[in-house]
Amino acid sequence: MRGVGKTTVGTLLAHRMGIEFIDLDALVLSRLGATSVRAVFEHSAERGWRAAEASALTAFMTDCRGSPATARILAVGGGAPSDAGCFELLQNAKADGWRIVQITADPSVLAARLHANMGDRAALTNLGLLEELTRLTAERQLFYDELSGEKVDGSADPASVVESILRFAAR
Repeated sequence: MRGVGKTTVGTLLAHRMGIEFIDLDALVLSRLGATSVRAVFEHSAERGWRAAEASALTAFMTDCRGSPATARILAVGGGAPSDAGCFELLQNAKADGWRIVQITADPSVLAARLHANMGDRAALTNLGLLEELTRLTAERQLFYDELSGEKVDGSADPASVVESILRFAAR
């Protein structure tokens, strides 16, 4: 979910592991020649964003097949797994041995973080922020659970989340 710390944790984890961190949102923006997620949503709506997200994820996965020995960390946007094309790509990656970690946090924690720093995130409903996050979490949980091999509580400080993920990676 947005606000759970995917970019912060992914960046720290990649640094600790000495590998590349990639944020799918940044790949999408680059491919679209856009500078703002919010602007893409305003121009193309969520449907346009999801199509661009699936295209960027497809390109990333294709690139990874060309260099399978290169380890990378990819932060996937919270809505990507609910898109059929992205879900299938992520299922295939999991079947190919990719480690998928779900970072979780209660919607109230996410709302507090986002109230402090909404950043470039677009609203997806007309609901209030907490209500939207609660609804989206419930709607997306099945997808997240199907894809992830491990879960870690993202309510903790980012360094603790990184340590938890490193413990998973050591298994």
